[in-house]
Amino acid sequence: MKQQRAARPSLALPLAAVAASALALGAVPASAAASPPPSAAPSAASSVAPTAVHGAADCRLPAAVGGLGSGFPVDDQALPAVGTLKAALLLVDFDDHPASAGSAQEAQANLASGVEYLERVSGGRLDVTTTTSDGWVRMPEPSTSYPFERGLSYEGHVRYIGDAIAAADDTFDFTDVDVVWVTATKEAPNITYSPTTNFLDVTADGNHLTHAVTFGYDQWRWGGLVLAHESGHTLGLPDLYLFEAPPEDPGNYHAAVGGWDLMGLISGAGPEYFAWHRWQLGWLDDDQVVCAGQGRTTSARLAPVARSGDASPGQDAMVVYPLSATRAVVVENRQPVGYDEGIGARGALVYTVDTSVRSGEGPVRVVDATPGSAGGLDDAPFAAGSSWTEPTTGAVLTFRAGPAGTLRVTVTP
Repeated sequence: MKQQRAARPSLALPLAAVAASALALGAVPASAAASPPPSAAPSAASSVAPTAVHGAADCRLPAAVGGLGSGFPVDDQALPAVGTLKAALLLVDFDDHPASAGSAQEAQANLASGVEYLERVSGGRLDVTTTTSDGWVRMPEPSTSYPFERGLSYEGHVRYIGDAIAAADDTFDFTDVDVVWVTATKEAPNITYSPTTNFLDVTADGNHLTHAVTFGYDQWRWGGLVLAHESGHTLGLPDLYLFEAPPEDPGNYHAAVGGWDLMGLISGAGPEYFAWHRWQLGWLDDDQVVCAGQGRTTSARLAPVARSGDASPGQDAMVVYPLSATRAVVVENRQPVGYDEGIGARGALVYTVDTSVRSGEGPVRVVDATPGSAGGLDDAPFAAGSSWTEPTTGAVLTFRAGPAGTLRVTVTP
């Protein structure tokens, strides 16, 4: 879902319709607020990559837009993705919707799997410590005064978070907090969805708090996955579902990546983070990335992406084939293990990354091995024994099965 920042009047977006559409499609609904201001892509965006690429550093496509994106480095608004992340979990209820007895533990348990997700997918490089408020904190205004259902602005969101922080401040120490999580009681369904802001600008206990997520009623449908998705934004990752469906496929907000990454369709069968985004966040090392050159044949043996954090020596995480200064083809191995255990098709997942494309506009697009199939992108991976020709360069990518679920990938210019 979209992150929030201080809105310029010309950029404010009422998102009630988008949120409703996303809910109907099984996506994390879009939050309110303004998109980050436009910034020009570098003039080198159309230049061709060098004819020989050797080190992984040559495949680190530079960020070409401000805010949430898929380039290197992540925007400076992001929290560090390696080390310890200290979260304050504030449980809030309201005069018009008081929390039921004994429900605090249920609310904590509902989100706990999101913390586990972040720690597992990061390969243990991110350690999340959570301190929870002492029971339910009563908000100063009734739930109906917070306009989640009417189109939540940045100002309205900050007021809600600020009220929660102020109400908890007498009994909660915010001194070392990195991110504030505010979760509303299940008894308040009009606190509907879960927006993120990386521009909070609230001070408590001498700590300038900049990052916050509010969990609404949708958390009871998605559980910890909504926490993991929204945390992706606080770490700098973009939304991979489309804010506007393509004209040729109206209503399909998931035409770009389907259910192959948690930053896209939250209910998808393959909610592992893409290998590319793990690399962005520092959860993959450069020596796990095979950077293919346009003037030579390159081969790699890929471990399943779900096991990339503890891959055996000699097993890579992905192949990157640069097409321009801001665009590349990426290949990773998707197998039914880890958070991908429910996928119906396995093999080489091929996608393009374009760092000049904004969050919600398709910065990542999956290549469909079976275009036109009834499964949409669910059966997008290329099976072992198949190949794909990159249309702009003519490079041929071939895929063969390796031992223990690995996948052999060869790029031939």
